[in-house]
Amino acid sequence: MRHGETNPGIGYNDDFNRKLSDKGINKLKRLNEVLQKKGAQFDLLIKSPALRTKQTAELISDNLKVKEQKIEEDIYESSLENLLEVINHLPDHFGNVLMVGHNPGINSLLAYLTNDFHISLLPGMMADVTFDLPEWKMLSKGSGCLNEVLQ
Repeated sequence: MRHGETNPGIGYNDDFNRKLSDKGINKLKRLNEVLQKKGAQFDLLIKSPALRTKQTAELISDNLKVKEQKIEEDIYESSLENLLEVINHLPDHFGNVLMVGHNPGINSLLAYLTNDFHISLLPGMMADVTFDLPEWKMLSKGSGCLNEVLQ
């Protein structure tokens, strides 16, 4: 998932501490309602330490069953390789994982895992991808199946 729409920011510190815009908050609340109707639940929710991803994770997981949450430093300003490293090191008992991150890394990860280079997640959008693999470390190019994109 890509974090929700934010207010503009200039410079590293201002970028890291950007808050969600009112429009971004409202879109995430609507997406949360969709996820509630679908009965969505997550074994693990991992997010970058940036304020906007923390806010997104809080809004998106409201009233959903989330067993564990974790802040992962390597998701902020991360490359495809770093995001894959984060996923490859997940314990295998986590089956349903939600990652809240940033572009361009999140879009690169989605394209890599699904071989679908025509999808671009706008702020607040989420892709549902499944894998038929017994271990997270086995993820590779094209190993995922894109089920749907939600917004």
